Amino acid sequence: MRDAHLLIIGPGNVGAHTLDLLARRPDSPRITLAGRNEEHLIRQVNLSRMVATQLGHTPRLDHAVIDVHDIDRTAETLAELRPDIIFSTVSLQAWWVINELPKDLLTRLDEAEIGPWLPMQLTLIHKVMQAVKASGIDTAVVNAALPDATHTILDKVGLAPTIGIGNVANIVPALRYAAADQLGTSVEQVDLRVVMEVFVSHRVPRTGEPGGAPYRIGVLQNGEDVTHRVDVAELLEAVASRYRRLGGMRGAVLTSASAVTVIEALASAEPRLVHAPGPAALIGGYPVAVSAKGVDVRLPDGLSLEQAVDINKQALWHDGIAEIREDGSVRYSDPHMDIVKSMLGYDVREMKLEDSEACAQELAARYSAFKKSLG
Repeated sequence: MRDAHLLIIGPGNVGAHTLDLLARRPDSPRITLAGRNEEHLIRQVNLSRMVATQLGHTPRLDHAVIDVHDIDRTAETLAELRPDIIFSTVSLQAWWVINELPKDLLTRLDEAEIGPWLPMQLTLIHKVMQAVKASGIDTAVVNAALPDATHTILDKVGLAPTIGIGNVANIVPALRYAAADQLGTSVEQVDLRVVMEVFVSHRVPRTGEPGGAPYRIGVLQNGEDVTHRVDVAELLEAVASRYRRLGGMRGAVLTSASAVTVIEALASAEPRLVHAPGPAALIGGYPVAVSAKGVDVRLPDGLSLEQAVDINKQALWHDGIAEIREDGSVRYSDPHMDIVKSMLGYDVREMKLEDSEACAQELAARYSAFKKSLG
């Protein structure tokens, strides 16, 4: 990995955590942190550099000013930097922003799930991918902005990122520990093959159950399929009980850890098995063999790719997205949008890709007005 050049676009919570985790490794790649505020970039890069140095590492870190809204200039900068891997963390609103609401209102709005907020996640990664295409560089793109859905949408116009991070990956460590407990073995002996959309991977750590959405978990012990020896419902319950963890902004470090596994794999000559959302522009999350040569989905025994995709399509409805059409437009699930309409006055049942930014601006304005109305 040391010979690779990684560009991180977005110095926020996930981007900064990922920078820190990679900078503290002896085989750290050359890393450029990019964003709009140069003063912040300089200070963040220097903080990461000094902490790593304090721990005995001397990472090669730099910064670059990039405003992804300016697609042409971003393309020029990408052509100048020529990164081997781009990790984009940019979005117009973090998913946890609604946690600022009073508990009763948060509970109601949270039932709309993330689907209606799609334009907040889709708009900027769309701009990033337009810039990548215009730059003419050959690079892998890792995306943090709702890859379970955005990759499939962008693939309809030939702009899908290579792979996502987080979501399905975030639940796998706890599931491995829970499976090891049931099998009476160490976690090192246990591997998983998990097919899961973000609705399930987000819900299970909070409730211990999948909320009616489908998923599939395969369990291996020392390479042998032992799924039949495991009570899968008990695995999910253990994630929310014995292996409960901090979430929100503090929990974002787990998402960053999944980003590190994907980035390391993309820089490797030999395939490494990871879990990731949106590989090969597929809906939802999958086990994937990743290397510098590309990505290859590795499913649980007895499950076809068509079946796996159908599982995640069904779960996507629970997340508020009923359909992704061949032109990249989206139809939202009515029960989820009904909640947003009743609380925020925002009512968009279908959205074209080219309307994403306008929808994001309207949604942001209505959410801001809603918060102000609370006094």
